[in-house]
Amino acid sequence: MEDFEDIEITQDMLTQIENIEINLLDKSLNLSSDDEESIQPSRSRCARRLRIPSSSEGSDAEIGRAIQDLETCSSSNWTTPKGNQRNIIPFTECCGMPASIRTSMINKSPADFYALLVTDNILEHIVKCTNAFAITKITHTTALKNARIRSWSETNLDEMKHFFCLILYMGLVKLPKIADYWSKDEIMGQNFPRTVMARNRFELLLQMIHFSQDDENNKSDRLHRVKHLLDVMNDNFKSNYIPGQDICIDESMVPFRGRLVFRQYNKQKRHKYGIKLFKLCTLPGYTYRINIYAGKQHEHINVTPQRVVMNLCQDLLNKGHCIYTDNWYTSVGLARELLKNETHLIGTLRKNRKHFPKVVVTTKLKKGQFIARESDDGITVLRWRDKRDVLVLSTKHSTRFVSVTKHNKTIMKPSIVVDYNKAKGAVDLSDQMAAYQTPLRKTVKWYKKIAFDLILNIAIVNALVLYKTVTNKHIPIVDLRKEILKSFLAKSSTSTTPSERTIRKKHILQKKEGPSLKVRRMCVVCYKNNVITFGRALARNKTKKVPTFCDTCVDKPFLCVECFANVHA
Repeated sequence: MEDFEDIEITQDMLTQIENIEINLLDKSLNLSSDDEESIQPSRSRCARRLRIPSSSEGSDAEIGRAIQDLETCSSSNWTTPKGNQRNIIPFTECCGMPASIRTSMINKSPADFYALLVTDNILEHIVKCTNAFAITKITHTTALKNARIRSWSETNLDEMKHFFCLILYMGLVKLPKIADYWSKDEIMGQNFPRTVMARNRFELLLQMIHFSQDDENNKSDRLHRVKHLLDVMNDNFKSNYIPGQDICIDESMVPFRGRLVFRQYNKQKRHKYGIKLFKLCTLPGYTYRINIYAGKQHEHINVTPQRVVMNLCQDLLNKGHCIYTDNWYTSVGLARELLKNETHLIGTLRKNRKHFPKVVVTTKLKKGQFIARESDDGITVLRWRDKRDVLVLSTKHSTRFVSVTKHNKTIMKPSIVVDYNKAKGAVDLSDQMAAYQTPLRKTVKWYKKIAFDLILNIAIVNALVLYKTVTNKHIPIVDLRKEILKSFLAKSSTSTTPSERTIRKKHILQKKEGPSLKVRRMCVVCYKNNVITFGRALARNKTKKVPTFCDTCVDKPFLCVECFANVHA
């Protein structure tokens, strides 16, 4: 047996080996049936380069597209840049509000712009779903006769607006607990919530509120509780705004730390745990479309980066838009698919992405130097050395540098980097504005958090952008929240009369009929005070028993005359 010497393999040698394997793979795909020999690439290497979905995971069209992308990408010619960008259809869209709507909104209030996005039809559907869910829940409940849930009565549009009014108010005025808003404490007490709705009614609505009906639901869809609301909101966002040429795709996070199979962790976000949203935004911060990430096993094909981008921008293709993405989305395959649809792609690129020349990554550069390669269909990959390496891809730019003033100094930067920095913050800007006085609370279920985020955060930011675009007037987002809060309080002319439950009732102290020894109970207020003073063991013996109770309160508590006067003063 021959002896083999140890050979040290360098990074350059590994790169050459990888290029040889790619060429062999290309030849194996192009060999005809009458070739003298068949070249079979390594199984493990092929598996790393292309994952073909099984019949249970994807359609024949997806498999064909994957093979076509592999053949196209591996056969590309990368040369020194020559400015070979394609001539894209000029962007001629008139961005902003559609002219048919814009004319009628010039003299409208900020709340009227919000009403275009969150319509009465949406709120009426929520009312319908809430009433249906409440009936189902009460039918199957085992709660006691005097439990709060037993006092449920149907809600209506006016009351639902009052409910959202209080949710907005809780974002403007932060208190530790929901009950604190109705507290009579000198420090915590607030007068406004009591004038809008009773606390028990608010908490009951918060418990029952629903956004879909069981007969509409596809239980196999993890998002069935919010799918209808999401679809309607996306349609309203799209119909009331025309994006400009530059649009940005990025993920956002709805904070949530509860148990949820598709909860995500992202250490780069302010809220590290939560529900991931894929958002398409324009530079003023307008959210045009949203998709919710529901896990890898849910709609397998559609959660790959390339499918996410194509799904979000499906209504904006073939119009000359420029899509800006970060390195999780950007790839040569995505750039080619967008070019086929007359759309540009600009974004940062990961060094381990396939189908682009590795010489761009391996070449050593000093600060200020760059290296670039351009494909025969006009895709430019550029690496520029600043304080660190910046690797970008563009189908719109070549290697042109522009001067930028920073800290009173003029420096030269690639035009790709300059344009990317201008447009990449659209999603972050939307999230930043939505975070001001957000009404989201930790105690709410995940689907309620998404619904509240759509209705009371994202829609409000979009209304702010629309208002500024049409009227050229500036209004702080906190003031806009106040305007919307006031509009929720205004009585709707089309709804029914608010029910008796929204009006503060007069409490009456009544005496329990029957023998005194059998009907007497401990005064609940005296008992609580004695627990604090003497402890639970002695409180029962020290608390007086009374036959009087408040018949108006939901749980009909027994109260002495003094405590009744203090509680219902």
